[in-house]
Amino acid sequence: MYKSQYVILLLIFVFLKSYSQQGNYKFNNFGNRSILLSGNVTGSVEDLGVSYYNPSRLVFLENTGFAFNAKAFQINSIKLSNIDGEESKIRNTDFDGVPGMAGGTFSLFNERFAYSFISKSRLNVELKYDTDTPRGKVIEAFPGLEAYKANINLQTKLKDDWFGLTWAKKINKKLSLGVSLFGSIYKYDGQSDLNYTIQSNENSVAFMQYITGFSQDSYGLILKIGGNYHFEKFNLGININVPYLEIYKNAHFVYNYVIAGLNSEYDKFYDYELTNLESKRKEPLGVSIGAGVPIGKSKLHLNLDYVKGLSNYQRIEIPDIDTGNDQLTPVYFDENRKPVVNFGAGAELFMNEMLTAYLGLSTDFTAFGSNANIFDLSSRDPKGVNVGEDFFHWSIGINWKLSWASFVLGTTYTSGSSPFENPLTVTNTGIDFNDTNTSSIDYYRWQFVVGIEIPLKDGLSINLK
Repeated sequence: MYKSQYVILLLIFVFLKSYSQQGNYKFNNFGNRSILLSGNVTGSVEDLGVSYYNPSRLVFLENTGFAFNAKAFQINSIKLSNIDGEESKIRNTDFDGVPGMAGGTFSLFNERFAYSFISKSRLNVELKYDTDTPRGKVIEAFPGLEAYKANINLQTKLKDDWFGLTWAKKINKKLSLGVSLFGSIYKYDGQSDLNYTIQSNENSVAFMQYITGFSQDSYGLILKIGGNYHFEKFNLGININVPYLEIYKNAHFVYNYVIAGLNSEYDKFYDYELTNLESKRKEPLGVSIGAGVPIGKSKLHLNLDYVKGLSNYQRIEIPDIDTGNDQLTPVYFDENRKPVVNFGAGAELFMNEMLTAYLGLSTDFTAFGSNANIFDLSSRDPKGVNVGEDFFHWSIGINWKLSWASFVLGTTYTSGSSPFENPLTVTNTGIDFNDTNTSSIDYYRWQFVVGIEIPLKDGLSINLK
C-alpha cells in the first residue's frame, strides 16, 4: 500500500476515535466506582458520578467537599485488515489519558447539592506526511518530471467540557428526585492541507495547494432528570437526558485551491473563507433505567439505556462554491443518527470489611448513520464516511479500604469489529485511492484506573491521582 493511502487511513482512525466519543453514548464513564461497573449504575450510583448517571441518588452520598476521578490512562489500538484485496493489515496504537471528572457534594439550607466538571470529550491529533516519491498519475501527467515534493497535514480537534450543578431531595422514605443542569462548551475543528511541487526537465515548476477546513462552536445546556425508588429488596432508578438546548452557535468553512505553473488553461485560484455560518449541534433524548439488587453484602447492578435517533440535518450550512466547473459545487456536511438500545450488568462483590471487588459488562452500539467530517468537505458527492462502530466494554477492579485511605485499582477493556468500506476517492491531488474492497476494522482499548481517597475532618475528603 502507498504511504499516502496509509496517511488517509490514519485520518479515518482519528475520526473513529472522535465519533466514538460522540456517537457511542457509553464510550466514557465517570466516577471511580461507576467506571469499574462499566457505567451500569442508574439505580445504584454511590460516587461523584451521581450528577451524570442519576442526580436523585445524591441524597445517599455523604458530603465529600471536593474529589477527582481516579487517574486513568488508556491504550488504543485500531487495526484495518484486507485493505487492498489481500491479507494486509494496518495497525495504529497510542497511549493517552482518559477524560475525567471532578467536583464535590454539600448541603445548603437543608438541601443536597453537588457541583461537577466533566471533561466529556477530548481529541487533538495532527498527522503530517512528506514524500518525494511521485505517484503513477503524476508521472503520466509530467513525463519529463525531475523533482517532486508532497506535503500533507491532517488535523482534527474535539473538545466538550461540562460544568454542572446537581440538586436532589427525598420526597419520602422510598422516593427521591434530582436534577443536574450542565453548561456545555463544545468546539470541533478539522482541516486537510495538501501541497504539491513538481519540477520538469525543462526547469519549469508547477505548484498545487488544496486546503479544506471547518470549525464549529456551540454553547448550550444539558438537563438530566433522575428518580430513585426504594423497594423492599432493590432500588430502581431512572435518568432522563433532555435533548441538548443550544444557546450559542457559530461555524466557519475554509476552501483554498491553487494550481500554478502549468499554463493559462489549467492554472487556477479559488479562495473562500466563509464565517458566521448557520450550524446546529444536536444531542437526542435518552432514557436510562437501572436497578441495584443487594445480595447479602454484595450487590448486582442492572442497566438498560435507550437514546432516540436524529433525522438527517445540516450540521453546518455551507453555500455552493465555484470550483471552475460549469455549475457551482455543493459542499455537504450532514449528519443523522439511529435509535440505540444498550444494556449491561455489574457486580459488586463483598470480600471483607477492607476489600470490595467490581465487575462490569455493557454494550455500546453506534448511533451514527452518516457522519459530518472533513471527507464531506472534500467530496463532490453527498457521500458520508461512516466509521462508527459497535463496542463491548468489560471492567474489573477493587476498592481497598484502610483506616486512613481507600485505594481504587482496576482496568477496563473495550473491543469492537465491523465491516469497513473504503470511502475516499481523490484523483486530482496525486492521491489515487478508489478501492471498493470490503475491509475489516477492529478496535481495542485498555484503561488503567488508579486512585486514592483520603478522608479529612468534618466529612471532607480528597482523591489523589
